[in-house]
Amino acid sequence: MKHDLIEIARIKGPHGLRGKIRLIPYGDSFDQFRQYSHLIIGPYGNPIKMIGCNSKKGQYIVELDGITDISQVEKLKGEMVYVKREWLPELKEDEYYWSDLLGLQVMDTQGRLLGEIVRIFSTGSNDVYVVDQYKQHFIPATLDVIKEISMEKRIIVIDTSLLEGLID
Repeated sequence: MKHDLIEIARIKGPHGLRGKIRLIPYGDSFDQFRQYSHLIIGPYGNPIKMIGCNSKKGQYIVELDGITDISQVEKLKGEMVYVKREWLPELKEDEYYWSDLLGLQVMDTQGRLLGEIVRIFSTGSNDVYVVDQYKQHFIPATLDVIKEISMEKRIIVIDTSLLEGLID
């Protein structure tokens, strides 16, 4: 079941006493996020109806059907939140979901392999790809740095000349 799920947030903890949940989102705009009618908690959870959603200081506050108490939310702290791939909107050309980019190999324009994408985060102005679990190269996902993304080859080609000092 997990292969058709897309991780979209992590549960930070409760918001208040009545079962509201604070989420840290992974890339969805708030407008897109609030379009989901259901969320799935944990990779083997069932869809739970979302009955309310607000944005506060970069986090989302959600109300889910059946979760009405702080103690219920405390048990969920740290869990990942998913949606089914089929619930996601269609992407424009040259747009990708973070989950599809994780694990892609990154190489420079000279053919040197730098590692694989292990994490992605947003800075507000652009996303940043974290490459190689140990060296942790931080690659800005901008048009001048990212030269090619091939989902078929599972590779991203970057121009490292703009990243002097960031790549050893």
